[in-house]
Amino acid sequence: MTSSTPQKGGFLAGEESLITRPRPDNAVHFDITAMIDLVFMLNIFFLVTTVAVAMAEMDLPVVRHCIPTDGDTAVVVSLRSTNNSETTVHLGDDADAAAILDPDEQIARVREAAQEGMRSGKQVLLLKAERSVKLRDIQRIGAIAKDVQGIGLRLAVIEKE
Repeated sequence: MTSSTPQKGGFLAGEESLITRPRPDNAVHFDITAMIDLVFMLNIFFLVTTVAVAMAEMDLPVVRHCIPTDGDTAVVVSLRSTNNSETTVHLGDDADAAAILDPDEQIARVREAAQEGMRSGKQVLLLKAERSVKLRDIQRIGAIAKDVQGIGLRLAVIEKE
């Protein structure tokens, strides 16, 4: 005998629903472990980069005593920055002087100019650098002064507008 009375869930015996309904005891939960890991990694990244940037900044001392240098009695070397942030060296104060791009050639030519200046009675190597020239390039060229016996080093920074 077949019965047409609903059995369970409103279906007749042997019938199944095409759409399964979620059970009310299935609670939705989120696993936020990956997000917490990501937040900690970002915190560490920002901490490290902030410390690195703070260490890279340098507070240079303020000049209290200035000694004027006459360009005629000094070996003048001009340092200029190009658009792609390379440093060019120009022997002399002339902006139209030939630019020296190769770092090894820069050192050799500045050393020759300093030695020639010492032979002609010039005892100062005057570096004129644009503000955008990197400090490492100024140090690299300025280190030549210690190699040439008896020559002093003076530095001038040019504000370029």
